[in-house]
Amino acid sequence: MRRVLNDIEAGKLAEELRRLGIRPGQRLRVVIESIEDELPITAMNASGGAFDWLAEEPDLYSDADLAERYRV
Repeated sequence: MRRVLNDIEAGKLAEELRRLGIRPGQRLRVVIESIEDELPITAMNASGGAFDWLAEEPDLYSDADLAERYRV
């Protein structure tokens, strides 16, 4: 069986599967795509932990190394 379910709340997924007659032990292939605002890529990177090692790295440059200062 191949079925696409659109716009289902995560908490109601089990109910929807039961309604379709899918038994609890049945194996499924599931693709999850959030339709709400997703996290910005920087937030995903920060929460993923891939850059945690940078916290232990020494700061190599300071404001004194700037050739020209920019105001934001």
